[in-house]
Amino acid sequence: MELLNKERQEELLAQPESGMGYQTVEVVLRDDKKLRGTVFNTEYLLYSDEPVARLAKAADPSVRLQMLATKEIGSGKEIKELRVVATKANAPGLVRESGEPQTTGASEGTEEGSKNDEEFKRFSAFANDFRVTATGGLLPDSYATTAADAKQVNTGSDAVRRYALPNPMPAVNEFTINPPTKTILKRGVVQLANGQPGGGVEVIFVNGSPPQTVTGPTQIPPLP
Repeated sequence: MELLNKERQEELLAQPESGMGYQTVEVVLRDDKKLRGTVFNTEYLLYSDEPVARLAKAADPSVRLQMLATKEIGSGKEIKELRVVATKANAPGLVRESGEPQTTGASEGTEEGSKNDEEFKRFSAFANDFRVTATGGLLPDSYATTAADAKQVNTGSDAVRRYALPNPMPAVNEFTINPPTKTILKRGVVQLANGQPGGGVEVIFVNGSPPQTVTGPTQIPPLP
């Protein structure tokens, strides 16, 4: 696991998300070895062979310092290149828990404009969500969901299940997005992934959203 510095974070913020709050990446080390992993909130790189429980430990500042001291977390010094990679969509014909057939994710959707006064939500385990800009906008290629779909989410653990998040920490931070009419979006349905059923609506803000369109976060309970 690596704790990424500001330079690496800026590189990732300029690249698309793979889902709400995370990016699937290929890592090239200085010895040219290639690894796969997942980056959470552009801060934490968890390699594919590492237990995801390590992420929850690292989120605690005092524990994180201890993990850095014991080198359980690296500082990313051996990373030469870090890039987001496309993930293979689930094969058609799979069936959800409800018995309904799957449809495609937002990454396969067609571009369209947002409707008048349409509202969106974004859930994160991190209150300092770096896809939200300092001026209250949203960076390009960031994920969210519709306000209508978010009504199905009562807890942070609901958000993890409904949006198939790889981070098991409850996504208790709820951001509200009120973009201008005709903001460019791609819509889809969250696919089965990360041991979670998915099934929620997902939306990609292709060009992001302008300043003063994102508010929050407000807190929701972590568990029922």
